[in-house]
Amino acid sequence: MTAQADQDQTPVAILAGNGQLPLEIGNSLKERGVPVLMIGLRGEADINLEDFTHETIEWEKIGRLFKILERHQIKRITLAGGVVGRPELKLRKMDFGAIRTLPGLLSVLLAGDNSILSGVIAVFEKRGYSVCSVSELAPELLAMPGPNTTVKPNRRELERLLEGVGVTHALGPFDVGQACVVVGKRAVAVEGIEGTDGMLHRVRELRESGRLPNRKTGVLVKCTKPQQDERADLPTIGPQTVENAHRAMLCGIGIEAGKSIIIEREKTFELAKQLGIFIYGIDEDQIRSAGDR
Repeated sequence: MTAQADQDQTPVAILAGNGQLPLEIGNSLKERGVPVLMIGLRGEADINLEDFTHETIEWEKIGRLFKILERHQIKRITLAGGVVGRPELKLRKMDFGAIRTLPGLLSVLLAGDNSILSGVIAVFEKRGYSVCSVSELAPELLAMPGPNTTVKPNRRELERLLEGVGVTHALGPFDVGQACVVVGKRAVAVEGIEGTDGMLHRVRELRESGRLPNRKTGVLVKCTKPQQDERADLPTIGPQTVENAHRAMLCGIGIEAGKSIIIEREKTFELAKQLGIFIYGIDEDQIRSAGDR
């Protein structure tokens, strides 16, 4: 845990999308005595907010969001969880704050995923808020370098992981997904708009159709995109990822150490052990080596 995460006790607002990540960050902060305000995005947040001081907002009521932050005297905020799709802004439902920022909102929503996140962060920073990363608020959620599980990759599997890093970094500038699957010496699937789980389902179908060997082989690799703002949308895995990797008959998962999140950590590691799946944190030197290939 960093000294900053341990010492800074000023309140934090979590703008919560779907998934477990908002809850895990919130619980981590609460355990250290940091006041938390959970702000759920209506139609996206699928966690129980009742254990926290909480509010719910719609995209069209963005002006209300800033009033909420002012009322709770909060200047630190983090973005956590997924958003299923770009929201459809309805003019008749907009408050004055949303209408005032409409040109900026539209340009953000029409951009690629990286630009959306950068644009949302810029909106907060322009109003004087500090947008925090998971590494600042809950560093214990991040993957460690090397083996994170008792199952470890062999030399050949480590080679496949580095090949996967090269693929994800090469595709990063095109703002596609953060993950790929490498079988043999070939990237057989790249994450698209369907997300990691959807990509793994495709790999499973390729096995069943005979396009890929019907045996346990290959790896899943997830890394940050080059020049990615690490305050939002870090690569994330959890029990569902492990389960889907197993169904896709993969040997293991490689994620970027210190920049990738493992949710439901104990459950994830236990499931990986049961299914014989390794989880490996690829360190900076290995990332750099893969980029030089």
